[in-house]
Amino acid sequence: MLTTPITKLTTIYRHVKAVLCVVIASVSVSGVNVLAAENSGDSLISSMPVSSKQAASKSLASKPVGEKEQRITDSGKRAVAAEEAGNTKTKYSDFPSAVELYSDDELNQLIGANTHLQRVRADECQLVADIKVRAELVKLPSYQFLWGDMLAWGVCVDKNAELGVYFMRAAASQGQPRALEQLGRYYVQGQFVQQDIDRALPLFEQSAKLGFLPAKIQWAELLVRGYGSPYDYQTAYSYLYNTVTADAKMHEKLARLLAQLENRMPERVVIAAKNAAKYQ
Repeated sequence: MLTTPITKLTTIYRHVKAVLCVVIASVSVSGVNVLAAENSGDSLISSMPVSSKQAASKSLASKPVGEKEQRITDSGKRAVAAEEAGNTKTKYSDFPSAVELYSDDELNQLIGANTHLQRVRADECQLVADIKVRAELVKLPSYQFLWGDMLAWGVCVDKNAELGVYFMRAAASQGQPRALEQLGRYYVQGQFVQQDIDRALPLFEQSAKLGFLPAKIQWAELLVRGYGSPYDYQTAYSYLYNTVTADAKMHEKLARLLAQLENRMPERVVIAAKNAAKYQ
């Protein structure tokens, strides 16, 4: 048979057409298989028992959530727990005190005038927690004395004389004049402690040295009564002689004590005491 170019093209065309038909047929069969598989999967899921479905749902729920979502969830749980426990009521202590805390200078003035406990009562005991913190943790001597006095006399707190005297001593060890004087007075009176004037004398002396007038007077009164050492007369006289006061009764009392000390001192010692007072 004579082969011409047209015959060759015709033969190639038939071969290509046959190949395309085979490819199209195979693609159609694959699509049918995929659809069948999907349908069988849906049928399998629908035929699963309820417990299996729940397990599948839990596996989805167990996926990690974002940080924000977790905070919201935790807050909700805490709110529900608080409501169930009945802790949703606001307490008075949740609010800050409406009374301003005393400055150290202000408190020292109150202590010097012996009005510190009156002030705490007048403030309706709103600063008890703040006073306690400044006494126990910050260890401010003025607040240690205030806290000790409150405990000793049961002002706004349960009375605890032993703990109160402990804090007064802590304040005295830091040089708080009123604490030194008050401890000395307690030893003279036998208040909270056993009466011991020998222990009171150095407390009065230290407080008087810091310029605390009640201590100056009580120290001089004990010396005039014969307690202490004659060597202390000159120092006590200098402290009294150097005192400035606008109170006429106090001025008279100081003059009387000075005269009593002078009667116990040589003239030269009196002169020395007066001269020493000029430099105090």
